[in-house]
Amino acid sequence: MKIGFAQINPTVGDLRGNCELIAHAYERLAAAGAELVLTPELAITGYPPQDLVLKSRFVPENLELLERLHARVGDAALLVGFVDRNEGRGKPFRNAAALLERGKPIRKTYKSLLPTYDVFDEERYFQPADHVEPFVVHGKKIGVTICEDIWTEHYLPRPLYDCEPVRSLVEQGAEIILNLSSSPFGLHKPAIRFEMVAGLARAHQRPISYCNLVGGDDQLVFDGNSFAVNSAGNVIAQLAAFREDERVSTQLQLRQSNFTRAKCRSKFSRHCLLGFAITVANAISIRRWLV
Repeated sequence: MKIGFAQINPTVGDLRGNCELIAHAYERLAAAGAELVLTPELAITGYPPQDLVLKSRFVPENLELLERLHARVGDAALLVGFVDRNEGRGKPFRNAAALLERGKPIRKTYKSLLPTYDVFDEERYFQPADHVEPFVVHGKKIGVTICEDIWTEHYLPRPLYDCEPVRSLVEQGAEIILNLSSSPFGLHKPAIRFEMVAGLARAHQRPISYCNLVGGDDQLVFDGNSFAVNSAGNVIAQLAAFREDERVSTQLQLRQSNFTRAKCRSKFSRHCLLGFAITVANAISIRRWLV
């Protein structure tokens, strides 16, 4: 399977603009041969939507746009982040990912681990998943996780959760793990993400594709740095830092990589990375002021 990474820069609240951003990235990646296109977490709404989800038209419109994206899907599948309603007990919404395929009903999965610490406040709005299960896409069992779902206890500030979504998906036969992420930048964060994901890939002997948000909103900056590793934890695809990027990673690469087991190092120094982050933050502030 050829997986396309749509490392995009959506704007929180610009539902229609984000939808067009996703559609155009999808079209380019599908034309480049992707069989499944992967977006960041909550790509339709932007991250974090916060109290926008409480506005009467916000979630319904994001669901309408999800249907429009579904209508534009061709031979390649699209895995896109959005906000869904919670039809059961608990919080009113779900942090969700939808698998869109031509001629098939929309399939959905929900985020299991909701961070509520540091800059995160997801339990205020979202109900966690009751269970997870793989999707079959082009004959492969795909395990879909959303951001925090892939973070293991060793890399969290303290023990926070009593379930392991990746382990559950693997036990149900998932052959490939995909992650839609909106992980904010920190000075050592790209290296930490790689170390964690590569360790998971080796532990479960499964290739993992990780698609992160780029850009920022208000107090958060997102660095992109999406990547894929094979089942040995070797890097087989690395996307750009601090800018939008697209790449297609092939199943052949996921199985057999000539890459050494080197860390996913940035070519930039710490000072350069901080400079990029400050530049992005300033650009966000200026854009908001001009609007």
